[in-house]
Amino acid sequence: MKNLPLSLLSFLLLFLFACRSNPQLNEESYGMPATLPNVRYTQADVQKLNWLAGAWQGTEAGRTVRKLFQFHGNNILEMLDMDNENGSSVSLLTWHEGRYYLGQNRRWVLTWIGDKDLRFDPMFPGAEPMTWTRLNDRQWHLVRHTPGGDEATLMERREEMQP
Repeated sequence: MKNLPLSLLSFLLLFLFACRSNPQLNEESYGMPATLPNVRYTQADVQKLNWLAGAWQGTEAGRTVRKLFQFHGNNILEMLDMDNENGSSVSLLTWHEGRYYLGQNRRWVLTWIGDKDLRFDPMFPGAEPMTWTRLNDRQWHLVRHTPGGDEATLMERREEMQP
């Protein structure tokens, strides 16, 4: 019976910690902007990106970059990145609350869809803005906007590509 008050005290302390108010984390806590950038497109404008469907290859920082784009339905674009050193990864361009986002955890927000170009702005620290600019049916530039200046990769269409 001597331990009963200690057990009761432990229970009360545990109860108090469980009931204390926890501040809600907001988008700024994760490094996300408090206000999202304005977008200049509609959900249907993703159809302007049909030119991306298929396999592409380029050279970036001395290594081969391969990407495969495939549409699913009217408004989801799947991008498979194939890298000989790091394996492969999949990113989705998906619609969420009035905007398109690219990548896991909506890493980039698509801020512009034009007839020949699109612009991605980062949602988290460590990501850099990107612009994809169509040159013709067989080539486009992937431009990464870095603090040291723009870095462009020429992407060229490939007829067949294995992961």
